[in-house]
Amino acid sequence: MDPNSNEALLQRRDAATLTWRGPGLMLFARAACAVGAQALVAAVFALRASPNPWHNAEPWLPVYGTLIDAGCLALLWRLTRREGIRLLDLVGFERTRLVRDVLLGLALIPVSLAFILGGTYAAGWLLYGTPSQPYFFGPLPLPAAVYGVLVWPFIWGLTEQMTYNGYLLPRFQVLCRSTSLAIAIVAFVWSLQHVFMPLTFDTRFMAFRLLSSVLNTVFLTFLYLRLRRLVPLAIAHALMDGASVLIGLLLPLLMA
Repeated sequence: MDPNSNEALLQRRDAATLTWRGPGLMLFARAACAVGAQALVAAVFALRASPNPWHNAEPWLPVYGTLIDAGCLALLWRLTRREGIRLLDLVGFERTRLVRDVLLGLALIPVSLAFILGGTYAAGWLLYGTPSQPYFFGPLPLPAAVYGVLVWPFIWGLTEQMTYNGYLLPRFQVLCRSTSLAIAIVAFVWSLQHVFMPLTFDTRFMAFRLLSSVLNTVFLTFLYLRLRRLVPLAIAHALMDGASVLIGLLLPLLMA
């Protein structure tokens, strides 16, 4: 039996191995880690006498994002251990499906982009009166931009999918005894995390980050419940995030 299947989770719920405590703790952990990681980078800028250290830290998300992932993975490891399963059990990896999962991940990119762009354009029109989105990545040194393309998105994509789809969604589905309620909770909190990545204190931009993500997070939660495997979702997620840094940061540096 798959340790992360609905049947296995029901058994752990009935045995009180799975309770509300773990998912409740994990629900806002990623947002909390984001604020903490940005604060750490801001502290470095403050030590260097920056006049606006918090703002200066904002563009460094593709670098300090790995600190967010480290915090989330550490907490996920602890919570899965309490359930008597491995961290990798959240992924649903099947070696025999690897090639198909890679191809599926590539095929998901244009579909996901449709939901992302749809949410972005709708939120842009609503909040800014234009479909063009505000770009929050600022200029970074070349090594940081390379890291943001080659390393950050792959850790980020897998960790985010493990957090919301691999861990939270199936557990809320079992604990709430309602698939629709689980999707609503997880999709909303998943969208809400973007308000803190980076945390700008610009209320309109924060609202944009929240609203622009909703369509895609709802789509991803529905898709995961259909597949129960994270590899294709993580591949699509990583490649799209990497492309955004490549186009927005690295290519302008290389062409300068």
